[in-house]
Amino acid sequence: MRTLASLLFFAAMNIGLSSVCWAADAPIFGTFALFGVHEDWGDMPLEERQKGGQEAKALLESFSKQVTVDGYWTYGLTTDSHFMLRLHSADLQANQQLLTQLRGSGLGRHVDLVYTISGVIKGLNYAPDFPDLLEKLKMGKYEGEPPQYAIMIPIRKNAAWWNLSKEDRVAMMKEHTLPTLSYLKSVKRKLYHATGLSDADFLTIFETNNLVDFNNLVIALRMVREDTFNVQLGEPTVIGTIKSWNDIVDLLVK
Repeated sequence: MRTLASLLFFAAMNIGLSSVCWAADAPIFGTFALFGVHEDWGDMPLEERQKGGQEAKALLESFSKQVTVDGYWTYGLTTDSHFMLRLHSADLQANQQLLTQLRGSGLGRHVDLVYTISGVIKGLNYAPDFPDLLEKLKMGKYEGEPPQYAIMIPIRKNAAWWNLSKEDRVAMMKEHTLPTLSYLKSVKRKLYHATGLSDADFLTIFETNNLVDFNNLVIALRMVREDTFNVQLGEPTVIGTIKSWNDIVDLLVK
């Protein structure tokens, strides 16, 4: 995320974490897990689906002191999927344990994990080199009703990017962060560093009610010099509507 300079740097600023309290200096690991539901799930008796759903709800509640969970309904918007979960914890293994135990629940036995990717939330790499711009980014706050849509985009840079001097990278990041200022009020964002933890270097998740603004933001960022160093943008791009885990389960049980 840090690599589509604005898409990256812009994305590091927003979308807060919830409920669980971690040490201030603790790294926070994020895991995105995309699921598809088996066709036979809908043929099962309603009572069995309800039981499986209750098991799944109780399981996530049992992890509530270790892992926070955000949910997204992706059916009809992202190919071969029904929902995505975003897990946050101070220990990546806790994310893995939750997903493993979910697999053993009455609902989990009827879904496939079709894609998963993880990253870590860290401090900004380049912002200390242009503090004035950072202050403008901090002052830009999301406005309006809570966002309905979420878009997750993995990004990978080529070797040429990593072998540039830091000064060159900072210059491009500063130059191309400017177009993002117009979208701070309509698009929320969060950045994850993923180099070595996945096949991407950065993961970005955006939340918005204005998909046209989001589309225009991405177009603007595709037109900057730094974008020429990207060898992966999306693949997959996951889009869904923001739902609680309980709401997702209720949609599946119907």
